[in-house]
Amino acid sequence: MPTYNSPRPIEVIGQSASFQKLLRMVERVAPTHQTLLLNGPTGSGKEVIAQLIHQLSVDPHAPFIDLNCGAFPEHLVEAELFGHTKGAFTGAQNDRMGHLEMVRKGTLFLDEIGEMPLAIQAKLLRVLESKTFRPLGGSEVRHFKGRIVAATHRDLFAQVKAGSFREDLYYRLNVIVLELPRLSQRVEDIPVLVDHFSSSHPQPLSFSREAIAYLQRYAWPGNIRELRNLIERLSTLSDSPHISVEQLHSFLPISHTEVKVSSDLLADAMLALPAKDKLAAAEQIMIERALERTSGNKTAAASLLGISRKAVERRLQLRAERRPSAVRYLLKGQSLVQQNSYLAAIQSLNDGIVLLDGIAMDDEIRALHYSFYRLLAVSFQNLYGWLNPHAVENHRMAVALGKKLGDEVELICLQFWSWPARLASMELQAVRTLSQELLQLGLTEKTTYIWEEAHLAMASARFWAGDYSETLIVLERGQLLGERQVLHDTPGMDLMGQALTLEGLAAFQCGDFRRSGMALSQLLQRANSPHSEVLQRVVSLLGIVWLTFLFEDFQQTKIFSAELVTLAQAYQLKFYYGLGKLFYHYVTQDQGDVGKDIDECYQTYLSTDGGCLYHTLYIWLRGEIFLANHRPAECLLLIVQTLPVLSQGQGRAFISELFELQARAKAVLDGNLLAESAYRQAISTAELLGALPAQINASVSLNRILIALGQPPETASLRLKMQNAVGGEKDAKLLVRAQQILDQY
Repeated sequence: MPTYNSPRPIEVIGQSASFQKLLRMVERVAPTHQTLLLNGPTGSGKEVIAQLIHQLSVDPHAPFIDLNCGAFPEHLVEAELFGHTKGAFTGAQNDRMGHLEMVRKGTLFLDEIGEMPLAIQAKLLRVLESKTFRPLGGSEVRHFKGRIVAATHRDLFAQVKAGSFREDLYYRLNVIVLELPRLSQRVEDIPVLVDHFSSSHPQPLSFSREAIAYLQRYAWPGNIRELRNLIERLSTLSDSPHISVEQLHSFLPISHTEVKVSSDLLADAMLALPAKDKLAAAEQIMIERALERTSGNKTAAASLLGISRKAVERRLQLRAERRPSAVRYLLKGQSLVQQNSYLAAIQSLNDGIVLLDGIAMDDEIRALHYSFYRLLAVSFQNLYGWLNPHAVENHRMAVALGKKLGDEVELICLQFWSWPARLASMELQAVRTLSQELLQLGLTEKTTYIWEEAHLAMASARFWAGDYSETLIVLERGQLLGERQVLHDTPGMDLMGQALTLEGLAAFQCGDFRRSGMALSQLLQRANSPHSEVLQRVVSLLGIVWLTFLFEDFQQTKIFSAELVTLAQAYQLKFYYGLGKLFYHYVTQDQGDVGKDIDECYQTYLSTDGGCLYHTLYIWLRGEIFLANHRPAECLLLIVQTLPVLSQGQGRAFISELFELQARAKAVLDGNLLAESAYRQAISTAELLGALPAQINASVSLNRILIALGQPPETASLRLKMQNAVGGEKDAKLLVRAQQILDQY
């Protein structure tokens, strides 16, 4: 593979707005150590931009090494990347350094990253996360000190969905993406590119005005590479150095299809504008572009557009008049979001967006649009759930706009803000990746406002993955516990309330009932405080309901779930209303309904817009109701159908409880003898996940079965589990049941 030490400056050609925008982004990110992804069609100059990034980096004299991931079979790609030791494979006669080591503190350019084999993708992800690697056949850990710039012409997200690209690697790479424009998107650069390519030949070419116009109308499916190749062919084969349209016809015939492709690209770009009135927005963009090309001369711009000067002035005046009103709508929307009046906020924010329709997107207007869409996403999330289509779409629009505004940190933060939706979809690895990306930046002035939220996201992902002890560690690392206030609350979130809830749940699952009870007490204080805002009360009430349920204090669960339902209904927070109803229906179950209300509640309020985050809880409650109503067969069928599905996903929280419930159902159906193995399986599963309550519950039931069968109870194992539990003022009832067994034997 070639190695470049930047012996001469990289020359980039182009003054078009789209290309200059790319260069400005390159100047921003090049001096950082951030991994970058270049996305652009074949022939658009990705390698040149990668070399430019290296040239502008903090160490431009370090090596630049490129590797085309699609040019070699899997074993050779791995050997080129990681290197190998002598004898690592057939033909490996000597040790050989790989590119990860050879690049030192330079830039490793991985072209066509979408072609990289899946097995190598996993190893590359480890390099990006740990900055270490091992050569093939070696055991010595070596450090990667350079920077990776990857490139692709493919839709990597589509590859993720198709299973040909790792999701975690995608989110690791898709933080700072530099979009390279097609040549058809920078037609004003074609004349200077033609001159540049022509000047490199012994006999420079000249082009007639009509020939240049012809080239600017061409679709250029091969982009800059196709243009360069055309100039080479013309220089070699043309009869005359002066190129006319007629000469171009024999070298570059244009078809109706190519014209249609160019028109389609233009139409698609206009339809993708973040405005409801696309025609008005496109009109404003044309006016702004005409003014740019005429250096602000309104008369010349009007002539270029084919309209009068007065028409240009009228449209510019429209922008000046509407902006202050749009700002007022934004400020009103922000205030309403802070008051948890989300429906009213949505109305105000939408009114502001309508007011901005038809106004060209400079940075100032783009920033307004971004703020509108961001707050709309928050409002829809809190009303209906993290996966509400309106919430997802508004977040997508905000990210698309924000990418064009932000610096390195802001871009990472924008990507990070999708974590609640990914958590709801149980994309736990994606949540961890998003959090790690931000946390690796360290606590700076720019990251202060989202630092704690990143720890909360990481802790949430750990909890729902069933890693309860690690959840507590992450919360402590983020300084989210104890008597203190958070540095900043993201609009529409209550970080302290969620952190306390996670602490209580994780501590309970670890068997630290004292700590869980203390978290419950703090949540009670927040819920009853006259200083708590509505969202803080709602989040605190949900945590109280969860914890009283786990402590089997069902009378308190009933009281606080009813309070949660009432408060959420008053503020039309349908997602929280559904969660409150789920618990309320469980503790007030009508013997005749057998969970019908829970089914309707889950389907109506949680399963669609709330994602699958609470699916295990729903199955647990549903199964308990079946068993309580003497329908063990249906309980068992429900769990047997659910466990294989859960085992294929990333979520492990409360799976131990399902195994324990399954054992109880089998005991009713099959008798004690056959239930013994089911309880032992439940215990081993709970031990694997570190879920002490499920271990104790299953051990108590197992000992009761052994006693009933006339066998000696296994009290030593139960006593050891009890020793690992930490009791407090509010002890779980499961400890009482376990102690009764120990007192008897």
